Amino acid sequence: MHARPSPWRWLGWALLIGTLAIALVTVVSLVTMFNHLPPDLLITVDGEQIELGGLEAGHAWLAFGAIVLAMVIVVIVVPLALLFGVGLPLLMVALGVVAALLCAALAVAVVGSPVILLGLLLWWAVRPKKKTTGAPAAPAAPPPVPVIGQHTDNSTPFAQ
Repeated sequence: MHARPSPWRWLGWALLIGTLAIALVTVVSLVTMFNHLPPDLLITVDGEQIELGGLEAGHAWLAFGAIVLAMVIVVIVVPLALLFGVGLPLLMVALGVVAALLCAALAVAVVGSPVILLGLLLWWAVRPKKKTTGAPAAPAAPPPVPVIGQHTDNSTPFAQ
């Protein structure tokens, strides 16, 4: 019989499928965009102008790869950075607060132990006593079994 997969495995598969779906949508969008660009489109980066209509095939694939890489970084790296950069420290702070509260509770228990002991002794002294019954009666002997006849072997119960 097969074991049921854990929820973490389902979560992993869901994240993988989601990432692949986003990558597919990005690729389709970029291919559509590159095929429908106006021929006179100019991009200016730091004062340098790039004509997308005049890109050769190799440069177009490099631009396409750079955009795909940027999308992967935005979809995967940024959430992981937020998780480990913000979520993990918050979890550690919460665990520290819980540990401090447990230590404070332990200190209060140690300091208050004489009072707790006196309260326990007082409760034992004041609580109503259970009625004690005598020793349980011995089990009665089983009733005597009437003997109707004697038998000498097991094949004939009432042999004569």
